[in-house]
Order: sequence, then structure tokens, then C-alpha cells
Amino acid sequence: MASALWVRSASSEETARQLRAQWANPSDILSVLLIIGGDVIQAALAQLSGGVLTPVTFSFGWVAYSVSALLSAVGNNKLMPVSPDYSSVVINAKNGYIRVNESWVLGRVLRDYDYWMPGSVRAESKRMLTEARRARPGISVNRTGLCVSVFEASEEGGKKAGVPVHDWVWFSGLGVALLQLGIASIPIGLHGEWHILVITACGTILAFASGAFPQWATEKWFCRKRCTKDVVLTKGNGSQYAIVILGKGIGLDLEDLAAAEGIALPSTRYLTFLLAMLWLVLLVTAAGLKVNTWYLLGVGSIGMVQNVIVAGASRRPSAFGVHLKYKESIFRPKVMETLMDTEKRYPHVGRSLLATFFPGCLKGSEKEWWVKAEDEAILYDLVLVNE
Repeated sequence: MASALWVRSASSEETARQLRAQWANPSDILSVLLIIGGDVIQAALAQLSGGVLTPVTFSFGWVAYSVSALLSAVGNNKLMPVSPDYSSVVINAKNGYIRVNESWVLGRVLRDYDYWMPGSVRAESKRMLTEARRARPGISVNRTGLCVSVFEASEEGGKKAGVPVHDWVWFSGLGVALLQLGIASIPIGLHGEWHILVITACGTILAFASGAFPQWATEKWFCRKRCTKDVVLTKGNGSQYAIVILGKGIGLDLEDLAAAEGIALPSTRYLTFLLAMLWLVLLVTAAGLKVNTWYLLGVGSIGMVQNVIVAGASRRPSAFGVHLKYKESIFRPKVMETLMDTEKRYPHVGRSLLATFFPGCLKGSEKEWWVKAEDEAILYDLVLVNE
């Protein structure tokens, strides 16, 4: 009996010793953490890529991402997410042709509209909602009417279509990378250990290199430029907002961009294979660390937080290379009223939205109005041609 108790006590002490050792220097967990979260890395790269420097920091998940990127490169040879994370349609404002948006960039532009919406539009929306609630006190009203916001392509401040403007999201990567290198340097001063700094520096270089592929820019802005085409970006029937973008001869062809075709560069396959091998080497190296591993965990955790913030952060269109200048908004309590007023100010635009927001039959008076509006739009086109 005493012998059995002694064995149990020794086993418990050994378990406690192993737990203390694991929490003192958690080594095996690093190899596990490095292979989860690859989808977050891809979304963060999609947000910031397109230039020579893409500051998506070293964190957990890079090994998983490098393997999935290699798989994609071997298949369709694409780096951007397969489909946008926010559904929308792009409507040709001239002929009303509707195209389901496949562009990740345009999906994010519309998703973040509530973030970059002009203050006057937000104020008008609140005013109309307040009036609607007063008119219907016994009913819960959450939105009203349709708002058509008109923007035009802009080159103010030397901006160029397809060249993103760096914002706080982009600069956060540089700041976090410096912080990570600072944390990784602590073991050198305290223990004379330089391994953490080397792994962090190598991870940062590989992370920045992964976002520097020319393929990113090719996929994100694969469309004609300096376009005169006008388009409407909206979520579709039932949406409260529609964004009209006038090309003005200086913008991107957003109808082209919505197709998200892109060109597969042969070099991408070789570069992704090389980086996948280097990430695996770094994984094996990190898994071999037995001391001062908390510093590396700290570095990876900070990087993971930055990656998550970058992947989901709301941004202005200029950060995606779509530079816009606000003109006006047309907001009426009734959707049909909004479309009619839009057609009066911008011939063809209101009619292009008709099939989306009114797919059924129109009333007799509405049909007559739109027939007359079409005739006026044709006359307007003839005047422009003769000028």
C-alpha cells in the first residue's frame, strides 16, 4: 500500500515538474501556433499588398498561409482571396448591365462605406429616419428610402488610380515590426541569447517578402485605366445605399475590375515554393527552441493582433487605390422618388438602377414617366455628341 502511494506521489511530482517546465519555456506550442490562422494572413496581405513594401508582421499562421499559397499557385496561380467577403453588384450606369462583383477590393470599398460615408450623407440619413419614426410611432423603423451618393474619380494631391494611399493600417505594420524586434532583443541583454532576435528578424523578412510579389498588384487592379465609364456599386435590391462613381477619364474601369480576372505571372509559382520552404525551415528552427521561448510567444502574439486588426480594419477607398471626390447625394423617402430624381440629374443613371430595385412590373404612371425619361436621355446624348 505504501509502495503504491509512493509511486502515485512520484508520478504527481513528475507531472507537476513537466507542467512547470512547459510554462517556464513553452516550446512545443510554438510549432502548433505557427500552422494555424493562415486565412487571417491572406486577408491582411490582401488589404496592404500592391506595392514594394507590404508591412504585414511576423506572427502565428504564416506557415499555414505559405502552404495554402503554394497550393493556390500550383492550381490557378492566384494570391488574392477567391471571392470577396462582402457581396455586391456593379451596374453599368449607361446601359444598366448588372455584373456580380468578384473583386475583393470593390467588396471592401462597399463594406466600409459606413466608415467613409460623407458626414452630410450620415446626417441626412439620421434626419430622414427620425422623420419616418415620428410618422409611424407604433412601428419599429430602422431605415427608410434609398440614398444614391455620387462620387467622381479624382487625381487631387497627385493621386493615381490603382496606387493606394498609405493610412494608419499600413503604418501600423512598421511600428509593430519595430516593437517585435525590440522585444526579441531583450534576451540578448539579459541572457546573451540571440536566437529569438534572429528568428524574429527572419520571420519579418519572409513576411514582408510574401507581400512584395508583383502578382498582388496585378490581381488587385487588373482593369483598364483612365476610363470614362460611369458605374454604380451597391449590395442590390433591399440595400439603402447605392454609390455612383463617375470615371471622368481618369479613373479605373470598375466594371472590368469587378470581373477579377487577373493575369497569372509564371514567377509566382517559383517564389511561393521558395518562400514555403523557407517558412518550413523557420518552423523547424522555432520548434527547437527550449529556453526564453516566452519572448517569441510575445512577438508572435503581438504580430497576430496586428494581423487580425489589419485583416478586418475599415479603410477609405484611397487606401485601395480607388480615389474619389464627393459630389452630392440624392436621398428620398421613397425608392422610386430617389431613382427619378437621380435620372433627372444624371441621365441613364436612375434608369440603370430600375431593374435592380424594381424587378417587377411598374405602375402605369411610372411606365409613362420612364418612357419620357428615356427619350430625354437619348436627346441628351445627341446634344453631347454634337458639342
